[in-house]
Amino acid sequence: MAPKELIPGITRTNVARVAVDSIPEEALGGAVEHMLSNEDYHHFVFLRTWDLLRARRDARFRQYVRNSALSIPASPTLVRAARFLRRPELCLYTPFDFVVRLLGVLEARGRSVYLLGGDKFQLHKVEQNIKLTFPGLRIVGRYTGYYPEEFERNIVTAIKKSSPDFLLVGPGIPGHDLWIFTHRKLFNPGTAVASAEVFDIFSDRKKRSARTPGKRALEAIKTVIQKPWRVLRAPLYLWFAVVLLATRVRGN
Repeated sequence: MAPKELIPGITRTNVARVAVDSIPEEALGGAVEHMLSNEDYHHFVFLRTWDLLRARRDARFRQYVRNSALSIPASPTLVRAARFLRRPELCLYTPFDFVVRLLGVLEARGRSVYLLGGDKFQLHKVEQNIKLTFPGLRIVGRYTGYYPEEFERNIVTAIKKSSPDFLLVGPGIPGHDLWIFTHRKLFNPGTAVASAEVFDIFSDRKKRSARTPGKRALEAIKTVIQKPWRVLRAPLYLWFAVVLLATRVRGN
């Protein structure tokens, strides 16, 4: 698949047949303005290596990624993989840093946000910190996650009526990231992304990810110590390396 510019300044390519975007920092403001100026609903995806592998085996998730307005590289491995495959250079973002930049763009334009997810205390903390950091941003609604199934219709109606420019979805939502995709036709035009990690950082339940390679390596070692079962993913990453090599040999 040849690189395509679907949104001004954003180049869409593929890594191992999964859609991924090259999003220069200086193009983000114009891209957001472009999306908000039309009558479509746009969702974003944070793509890590594990997500890319999931998209290759899960048709529903692959469709979710393919139909996203922005498929955002959130793993250094994806950046290196794109370079290996001679794709356009990818700009690496952590989910939190991307959302912070996005909220800054929205604040500068007097836009609005709706917060969905987390428990009562977490949601309150997220709202507090966003209001403190982005005082010019309008929060037009909020609702906790972990809600009874019969509440969902009212929640969707509330989001549609408030018509936010950006819907930020946190933990406690059925289907989590796919919830946005499943309900996309029920909402008014705008943008949306799901990230429990962003909620956790805004609510001070988790520290921001390290930015330097050395600190990221230390974080990875710490994660393996705290969650040793993740070592079981190693064969999948080896398979990913084989897929990349085969993709480069075939030249597609």
